[in-house]
Amino acid sequence: MHAVAPTTTPWRHHVPLAHHPRGLDRTDSSAARLLLGGGGATDDGEVLLRFGLPTQMGANNSPMAVAEHLGYFEEEGIDLEIVHTTDSTSIVQGISSGSLEIGSTPPEPLWQAIESGTDLQLVYNYIRQQTGSIVSLADGPVQSLEDLEGRSLGQSSLGSSNLLLSHGILESVDLEAGSDYTDIAVGTGAAALQALEADQVQALSLWDTEYAAFEATGAELNYFTTPEVASLFSTTYFTSPEYLEENPEVVEGFGRAMAKATLFTATNPEAALRIMYEDFPSTRLAGVSEDEQLATDLTSLERRIELLLADDPQGTSSWGAYSEEAVAAWASFALTSGIIPTEIDAQAHVGNLLVEGYNDFDGDAVVAAAQGWSE
Repeated sequence: MHAVAPTTTPWRHHVPLAHHPRGLDRTDSSAARLLLGGGGATDDGEVLLRFGLPTQMGANNSPMAVAEHLGYFEEEGIDLEIVHTTDSTSIVQGISSGSLEIGSTPPEPLWQAIESGTDLQLVYNYIRQQTGSIVSLADGPVQSLEDLEGRSLGQSSLGSSNLLLSHGILESVDLEAGSDYTDIAVGTGAAALQALEADQVQALSLWDTEYAAFEATGAELNYFTTPEVASLFSTTYFTSPEYLEENPEVVEGFGRAMAKATLFTATNPEAALRIMYEDFPSTRLAGVSEDEQLATDLTSLERRIELLLADDPQGTSSWGAYSEEAVAAWASFALTSGIIPTEIDAQAHVGNLLVEGYNDFDGDAVVAAAQGWSE
């Protein structure tokens, strides 16, 4: 994998004290901590956990807002600091350097890093089915994958993991990036849809919640993927083997908090979104009422929930778990699609060591809290 300088910005969230007595506001020293490395304990004895996230907060990340708002991280002794980056590569580098403790990314850049010799551990299977695919306008020039030859494909950024996934999809019809089609960074949201509708690009390589939001505005889309890609898991949480060995209870607590938050969100998605709007005011769209935005965001989140709940993790006590078959399928696809040049032992980097702990919580109590939630 080719290294690039990380672009990271520490995010410090100010939570209303009425909802979260401790709060999460920090001084600018957190930026210095990020640059210098070293997490450690905070002044109140909790463990500082810097979490790398390659997207901004939005409907797709609302379970994380829920986990903070309801104190799930605090219950685990975790003081969470979210570090937003512009791409997944920066997060891999942050984990390797020790400036991040846990990162979030779809698996493509992880397989590349592992193939190049970086030792990483996948620790929590968050999105249990694939989010990524390629879309075009239903009445546009691209009606098949082959139609992308000689055309442009919009990417959220040129460091996005979805870029690698789309390259793998297009390899299935013998199209190669750079020679047969061109990747163009178009961002996400309205900017990406505008680029597609203005014919600046003829297709997009984004993900489920983005497409759901486009369709909620009236856009009609063609979807392209392959059966193999559709079966793959998506966003995963990962760390270094050293951090996992030295801090298994922190990783377990983080995973348990996210399992509870995901169950809460799935039970009451409207509550999750309203929590996010309150605690993350930057997620509110200018010039749109909260109820109008809620209708669109619910469409996106409900589509994501289907993937978060694939194979019934609550009923099977499998929150965070990876199946051997799924890991093998990913390793095979990564090799045959050209994401990695040589075979890797992917299973050696997926231990499932903490799954029992992730699932050690009262699910009925979480569901009841979600059902009874009120602002």
